[in-house]
Amino acid sequence: MNLLERVLTLLGANLDAVAEKSDDPEKSLRQLQIDMRNQLVQVKTEVAKAIAEGHVLQKRIQARKTEVDSWMKKAEQAVQHGNDALARQALTQYNEQNKLVQRYQQQKKEQEQFVATLRGVLSKLDEKITEADTTIELLATRKRNALIQQRVYEALQKTGKTDLQANRKAREAQLNSQAQAMAMADLDKRDLDAQIAALSAEQAIEQQLDSLKQKQQANSQPHASEQRPPRTGPLTTSSSSDRSSTRRRIRIQPKMGLRPPKNPRPSGTWI
Repeated sequence: MNLLERVLTLLGANLDAVAEKSDDPEKSLRQLQIDMRNQLVQVKTEVAKAIAEGHVLQKRIQARKTEVDSWMKKAEQAVQHGNDALARQALTQYNEQNKLVQRYQQQKKEQEQFVATLRGVLSKLDEKITEADTTIELLATRKRNALIQQRVYEALQKTGKTDLQANRKAREAQLNSQAQAMAMADLDKRDLDAQIAALSAEQAIEQQLDSLKQKQQANSQPHASEQRPPRTGPLTTSSSSDRSSTRRRIRIQPKMGLRPPKNPRPSGTWI
């Protein structure tokens, strides 16, 4: 397979099909890109050679044309001198050199067509390499984007798990705080109930104590009235102030206990 066939094969390659059929599209396209660049260097070399051969052919044509003109002049000079044999020889060389000039001109024309073909192939190959570069860059961009999306998805998953754990911990802390507040409120309520119960018990005791005192006072008044002797006659009269003081002593005596006086006075002097 010559150079042009290899280049045409590369130019006919479908980059999308190569990418789809390969397990690693980027790697396959990069290998194809390397092959095309190698062929590009060879095509440039062939174009340079073809152009150089065209210049060589042009020089040969110019040289042969010079000889053609020379043989034509020799034929004319022979005719002027009447030497037909020499003129025939000169015309024979003229015709041969003229045929060579035409042959070189044909070769030069073919060489120019070959150079034009190589230049067209070179341009298409360059475009194909640019297309491969773009496709490879596109695949690399897609690969990077997919990797970035995967990392973002993994980061979001981790963030979601972290948020769930944080929310769970916050809820647990809130529930614990509520439970502690309820427990403290329950303890405060129990303390208050206990204080109220103690206060009620104290009030009940005080009421019972007052009731006992009232009973004792009520029981002491009849005994005091019985111990007082009846007051008859003018000697038993006393002032209102003595009676009030006596009543006060009688009211106080139940708490101290009623005792008969050690030195009872005569009934005529009872105060």
